[in-house]
Amino acid sequence: MPLSEVVPGRIWCSEQLLAFGPIQLATRMTLVRLADGGLWVHSPIRLSDALREEVARLGEVRYVVAPNKGHHLFFSAFLAAFPHAQGWIAPGLAEKRPDLAHLPVLRDDTPWASELVPQFIEGLPLLNETVWFHAPSGSLILTDLLFCVGPNPSWLVRTLGRLLGIYGKLGMSATMKLAVKDRAALAASVAPLLRLPVGRVILAHDQIVVDDAKVQLSSAFAWLSTAPR
Repeated sequence: MPLSEVVPGRIWCSEQLLAFGPIQLATRMTLVRLADGGLWVHSPIRLSDALREEVARLGEVRYVVAPNKGHHLFFSAFLAAFPHAQGWIAPGLAEKRPDLAHLPVLRDDTPWASELVPQFIEGLPLLNETVWFHAPSGSLILTDLLFCVGPNPSWLVRTLGRLLGIYGKLGMSATMKLAVKDRAALAASVAPLLRLPVGRVILAHDQIVVDDAKVQLSSAFAWLSTAPR
């Protein structure tokens, strides 16, 4: 799909459908224009010629990010399309993708950290996800840490969203909760996010959450404050 402007002059997104068996799930790429005009690309999707031209018109692609251990399918092809860009990968991704082992691993002092503040999510090694807060727009950019399934045209996706507790609201899916290895570490990682002036949560799948975004973010992690069963 073509790029859509989420924050005027600053943030754009594009989506495509990915098939997981019978499930067609929308996945989202996010682009942020940095202060120097360069582009930061989060979780790249498959590039068509038209989409590549759209991205190029926005500015120079400076950084391309594989934000967790799951979002890397189109990463190499995107870098090949923009050979002057620098790729960055999630911790642990090189073990799955040895062909990416030469690339730098995401850390706190990345070149864009002053504009997109990073927070590595501990306690969830299935993902090893880093999330970013774009202070100028109040946008929190996530990948698979949270989901929000909206009025999707597919009844199967809607049904799955209800079963996983992520239909019509921002939340961590039931399966992702089961993947947590260190609940205390996860809670400690999430705590700084809850103090941010979040006005928008940009997810890698399905919805972008704007209405009561900060309240929804807090509610999504409320289960961490309850006693484990």
